[in-house]
Amino acid sequence: MRKPIVLCVIFAAGLWAQEPDAGFRGMVRLNRAPVSNEVLKVKLPRPVERQLSNGIKLVILESHRAPTVSLSISIPSSHLRDPEGLPGVAEATAALMMLGTTTRNARQISEALGDIGATVSISAGGGGGGRGGGAGGGGGSATISVSSLTENFDQALAILTDVLLHPSFPADEFERWRTRQRSTLEQSRTSPASLSIEQLMNVLYPGDARHSRLTLESLNKITRENLMEHYKRYYVPSGDLAGVVGDINPRDAVAKLEKALSGWKGGPVEAVTLPVNPPIAEKKVWLISRPGSVQTDLVLANRAIDRNSPDYIACMVMNQVLGSGPAARLFRIIREEKGYTYGVSSSFAATRYTQHFSSSMSVRTEVTEAALADLLKEFHEIRDVTVPKDELDGAKRTLVASFALGLENPAGVLQRWLQQREFGLPEDYWDSYTDKIMAVTAEDVQRVAKKYVPYDNVQIIAVGDGAKIRELLKKFGPVEEVN
Repeated sequence: MRKPIVLCVIFAAGLWAQEPDAGFRGMVRLNRAPVSNEVLKVKLPRPVERQLSNGIKLVILESHRAPTVSLSISIPSSHLRDPEGLPGVAEATAALMMLGTTTRNARQISEALGDIGATVSISAGGGGGGRGGGAGGGGGSATISVSSLTENFDQALAILTDVLLHPSFPADEFERWRTRQRSTLEQSRTSPASLSIEQLMNVLYPGDARHSRLTLESLNKITRENLMEHYKRYYVPSGDLAGVVGDINPRDAVAKLEKALSGWKGGPVEAVTLPVNPPIAEKKVWLISRPGSVQTDLVLANRAIDRNSPDYIACMVMNQVLGSGPAARLFRIIREEKGYTYGVSSSFAATRYTQHFSSSMSVRTEVTEAALADLLKEFHEIRDVTVPKDELDGAKRTLVASFALGLENPAGVLQRWLQQREFGLPEDYWDSYTDKIMAVTAEDVQRVAKKYVPYDNVQIIAVGDGAKIRELLKKFGPVEEVN
C-alpha cells in the first residue's frame, strides 16, 4: 500500500555554534539550525470504506509495518445521553461492561486478554470538556476498541464481541465500582484543577448535559437497572464509524467483522443536538474559595470555534505562537522569564459539542495578581501586535513537523481519516494541510487572535484562598463567588 510521501524536509540536520542570536521576545537562541524554506509535502495513504450489514461504516487502513491489528467502534452512548438528574450512567455502563459477561467474570476477561497479549477497552465518551481540547467527537459517542497481534486477532475479537453483546452487569462489581468512585469523587472535591474544569463547563455550557458529570448525589441514586436500560438503548449499531488499522486486508476485515457482529442489531439512534452559542459578551471573574490554599488555579476562557470553521488552521498557528509548547510565548514569558508557574498553556476545544478557547496555570497565592496581569498582557499582545516573521515561521514549521511525525504511526493516519469523515472535511484535506499551515500570514494570526482570544470579555475562573485573592480579583472584572 502507499505510504506517506515526504518530498522535502523543513528542518535540516545539524547545529553549529555561533554567537548568540537575539531571537523573538523572551528567547535568545545560542545555536541555529539551517532551515529550508520548502514546504514539507505529504500524501496520506487512502483507506478503504465498506458498510457492514448492520449499518456500521467501516474504514480500513491496511498496513503491514507491524504484525498487529486494531479495531475501534463508535457507539451512540455518552454523558450527553444520561437520564435527567442522573449524571454518570453512561460512565458506569462502560465501566461495568468490562467487569463481567454471561460467560466470563472480570478476572476471566483479564486473563483471557493477558494470555494472548491483547487489549479491549471502552471509553465512556466523556471527552472534549477539559481545560484544553482538540478536534474530535467532544463527548458525543463511546468507543469500544481491541488491539492484538495479527495471529491472535480472531481470539481478541471474540472477547470484544462477548463484552459488547453479553454484558451481565454483576451486582457485586457494581457495588465495588461505586465504592471506588465515591473515593475518587471525594478526592476530586479537594483538587483545584477538577473544581476549575467543572466551573469552566458550567460557565460556557450552562443548562445542558455538556457540564453534567458524575456526582456523589447521582452516584448514590444510580441503579444497576439504569445501566441495563442505557445499554439496551444506546449500545447498538447506529450507522456510526468503525476503524480498522494494521496487518489485515479489507476482504478479511469485512469477513471477520460480519461473522463476529452478525448478532449485533439495532438503531438508528437520533443524534444529540445542542446549541452553539456565541462568546459571552461581558467580562467576569468566578471565584471558588479554598481557605488556606497556597496556590491559585486560574483558567481564562470563552466560547470560540468549531472544527469546521474556516479559521481553524489559522487558530492552530496562532495558538502555537501563543501557548502551545516550550517555544510558545506563555511558556517563555510566564514560566521561564517571570517564574510564576511550572506549567502554562492555551488551546482550543473545537469539537462537535464543545467550542472554546482556554488558558490555564497554577501559581503561588502571592503572585496571583501579577501572573494574571501578565497572562492578560500576552493575550493583548497577540491580538494587537503583528507576530514577527521568525516567530511565525517557527510556529508553522513546528506544526508541520508534528503533523508529519504523527503520520509515522498508521493508527494516527487512520484517526485523521476518521476525523475527515466525521466532520465532512474535503477528501484532499490532509494532502493540502501543510500547504494551508504554511500559507497562514501574520495578518491572519492577528485577525483570529482578535476574534477568538478573549480579552475585554474574558471569563476568569480562580480557585484559591478567597481571603487573600478576593479583592485583587476585582481589578480584573466583577467577581461572583461560587460555592
